[in-house]
Amino acid sequence: SIERGTFMSVIGRSGSGKSTFLNLVGGIENPTSGEVFFDGKSIHQFKDKELTKFRNQHIGYVFQQYHLLKELTVLENIRLPLDIGRKAYDHSYEEELLDLLGLKDRTDFYPSQLSGGQKQRVAIARSLVMNPKYILSDESTSALDPNTAQSILYLLKKINKELNITILIVAHQME
Repeated sequence: SIERGTFMSVIGRSGSGKSTFLNLVGGIENPTSGEVFFDGKSIHQFKDKELTKFRNQHIGYVFQQYHLLKELTVLENIRLPLDIGRKAYDHSYEEELLDLLGLKDRTDFYPSQLSGGQKQRVAIARSLVMNPKYILSDESTSALDPNTAQSILYLLKKINKELNITILIVAHQME
């Protein structure tokens, strides 16, 4: 069980099942046994469209490899979940996210023009744009230098406290 508003880490060595665990929790993979509940609902009982809609509206996923689309600008990458969900842009919330994540001067840049830390902040902004209840972060700092990794963790902790978003991070290093 994970209480609403919690900031939790799952630490384990490579190959121990951390990403699989996160994929099960996020509804990306189906369990071979057992169930995953969000707010009392078994998400693996949902039909495909229901599960997609649930993930889009309630879960922000931050992938280790960013998964930014190289053809899209920073702002377009951030807005992608809104486009998929056919939701209107909330310009004031976008501004808040861009300011919080230090991306205001990078909105027209493409992923190839960004550092690793900037790409990760874009991925975090994309995970937040739908104002989810939960952020699932898969080794989101492992490819970053120690200082950038610390700043990303600081941002995630700030997001957790200020926006009361439940954050679950998997990592292979205690740091």
